[in-house]
Amino acid sequence: MGNRQSAMDNRNMPSPLWLNGAVLPMSDARIGIEDRGFQFADGVYEVIRLYAGRPYTLSPHLHRLARSAADIGIPLPMPIDRLAQEILAFIPKSDVGEGMIYLQLTRGVAPRNHVFPPAAEIRPTLLFYARPLPPIPPVGQGTPVKLSTQPDDRWRRCWIKSTALLANVLAKNAAVESGADEAVFLDPLDNTVSECSASNLFAVIDGVLITHPVGPKVLPGITREEIFAAAAVLDIKTVERPLTLDQAQAADELFISSTTREIATVSHWDNSPLPTVHGPLTTALHANLKERVRRDTER
Repeated sequence: MGNRQSAMDNRNMPSPLWLNGAVLPMSDARIGIEDRGFQFADGVYEVIRLYAGRPYTLSPHLHRLARSAADIGIPLPMPIDRLAQEILAFIPKSDVGEGMIYLQLTRGVAPRNHVFPPAAEIRPTLLFYARPLPPIPPVGQGTPVKLSTQPDDRWRRCWIKSTALLANVLAKNAAVESGADEAVFLDPLDNTVSECSASNLFAVIDGVLITHPVGPKVLPGITREEIFAAAAVLDIKTVERPLTLDQAQAADELFISSTTREIATVSHWDNSPLPTVHGPLTTALHANLKERVRRDTER
């Protein structure tokens, strides 16, 4: 009875937040109005999936955070190993098992000016919190997603996981309004598709796994890298190259990947059904990814 009551009490507690080294109820958190993350979207972020309260690929996410921060000149307030320890200590306090950690780093509070002060004169704002998510269905049992083509008018530094996501937000909302689940960005100059508003895009053509190279228009997804590792184990050939819209829509298999989705197959694109939903290579890749998750989170 005592354990059950304790769990009930935890569910009724305000959601906790880690903010600049302190753990406090989210409702009590305060960030300055002139925080550059608020006024300029001057910051970077990560989303880390939790499985039964255990983070998956925590280290790769934190190293990508460090790279994104370095690319815009924000110093990490603490070493990566220390930040990992803080996250691991925080997770039990969140009472979140299946879910995610949202982590955000901004340049900090300073008088509003396009020119930011030297790093020695400003303290970055670092925060993270947990949110529950529904468990990811077994391989082949998830609901396929529907894609909608949207023009790509984002900036050309998409390898940085920036909090400046307005173009992604508008594209995703346009996709949802059209009856789809996710937006695919199309470059009108060469008619190639790069990635989605919140996921990477993969195609299987003639037994080869194809995805757009990382660069100005593609984020180096952590799950993307895990899929490459799974393909190597399964001896599936991978190629990083652009795909035209017609090539992608005619692919033998098509799926998207992200931290929160793992792998999601695609059933429709611009309201037209695709020939294959749960193809054999996609199924094999997802099964291998599931096994990688199990091994990593059970260690």
